[in-house]
Amino acid sequence: MLWISHRGESVDAPENTLAAFKLSLERNTDGMECDVHLTADGKLVVCHDFDTLRTCGVSMRIEESNYSDLQNLVANNKKIGFDDARIPLFGETIQYLGNRYYYIEIKENNPAVIDAVVAELNKAKVPQEQIVIISFHADIVKAFKQKYPEIKALFLVMFKVNPNGTWSPTAKQLIEMLKDQGADGVDIQCNLNFITQQYVDEVKSAGFTFAAWTIDDTWLARRFIEMGADVITSNRAAAIRDQLEVDGLSR
Repeated sequence: MLWISHRGESVDAPENTLAAFKLSLERNTDGMECDVHLTADGKLVVCHDFDTLRTCGVSMRIEESNYSDLQNLVANNKKIGFDDARIPLFGETIQYLGNRYYYIEIKENNPAVIDAVVAELNKAKVPQEQIVIISFHADIVKAFKQKYPEIKALFLVMFKVNPNGTWSPTAKQLIEMLKDQGADGVDIQCNLNFITQQYVDEVKSAGFTFAAWTIDDTWLARRFIEMGADVITSNRAAAIRDQLEVDGLSR
């Protein structure tokens, strides 16, 4: 069972900032997760949203902006005491990886981001076994696995309710999507309205990794561990892990 810090340890530091990633290393979670975009001038930056308004208080579309326009924005997401927080370059974040896993979400349906991410990781000599690419875009997951089959990639999934009242994807539908993409597994929304023991068992029995996001409650983390989740992504990964270790149920 792996504990991944969602956008760093973002419960106590501004998300997707060097401070949050540093905290995740200091708290020794199993890895950290980030979101990457390409700027207009081809720089790979770390930010969740496509626009900087929510985290920086100033509206700038990342893909339409040069890095020089973004680098001085205060990215503290209104957290007190972090006036020096900035939107980091992806390469800067790697200093806080250590020997842990790096879950990297490719936000745009843009194949150019794939090579940019791998180039930065290779430059920093990050071992391939520490890298996990994640994306909501099936085309990105498929393209990544075709080009870099030796690196792990998970398909990000959010459930939806269909007009007829049914929901998707079912376990069977999900398995077919993962097979088509060549994905190594799923990173799925932690919705217990849809996820049952049978759902987890079907996906794992088909040979796929079962990861869940974003779990910030101890009771919910406990339930997913009991069902056999391989990975939990959380804004407070260290705190939940430590509490469940006290309860004897963190791994």
